[in-house]
Amino acid sequence: MTPLVRAKAGEAVAGYILGLLFDGTLRSGDRIDLDGIATTLGVSRVPVREGLMQLERDGLVSMPHYRGAFVAEFDAGTVREAFELYGMLSALTSSRAAASGDAGLRETLDKLIEALVDCGQVDEFERLAREFRKVVNLAAAGPHLRALLRTFSGLVPVAARFSIEDAMDDERAALCREHAALVAGDPEAAAAASLDHVLMTAENAVRALRRRGVFTAETPPPAAGESDRLLGIVQATRGGARP
Repeated sequence: MTPLVRAKAGEAVAGYILGLLFDGTLRSGDRIDLDGIATTLGVSRVPVREGLMQLERDGLVSMPHYRGAFVAEFDAGTVREAFELYGMLSALTSSRAAASGDAGLRETLDKLIEALVDCGQVDEFERLAREFRKVVNLAAAGPHLRALLRTFSGLVPVAARFSIEDAMDDERAALCREHAALVAGDPEAAAAASLDHVLMTAENAVRALRRRGVFTAETPPPAAGESDRLLGIVQATRGGARP
């Protein structure tokens, strides 16, 4: 394999290990071969450890003292929890963005949604969808919230691609609902649309991973009203009341 050339080699290592998780090569409890990964990617052990530390922060890797690195519990619950947390943060930024009345933000989102409506190519759709979320986050999140959102740079975007591949039309419709609420200046609707979209993406990812044999155990879907419960937490954080 061609040696990896990237400025942030640790992030590349984390992405490589995520790929092994998402194709079923690595499973819960497996020991991670640091030297093997370093050799495969053509890097030293330092970026391998950096990548593992990133995944440890995501709860995907366990590194007990002097005992190496192991895959932590990785199942449908792991994916859903990550998306639930990301969804609540995204709902908060969407609510703030809708309330801001920022004409420049709305103009940018109009252009992005126009491109998304006609997009049928997975890579381009993924790029535009990420840009949509980034624009909202940068417009409405302060430094601490942005820092929290950046911690979801591993599992969530990798899993979200499954939803784009398998259910692009659903993803497109969800983004259009978010856009409509944002440009209407409706904070409650924007928060709800954002959270519902992220939770839908999680379920699409779980189904895709089950089809691939990565998740073998059947797990029940989220309880009825779970979205409303999470949205209530977001509204409490904003200091607002539920409609």
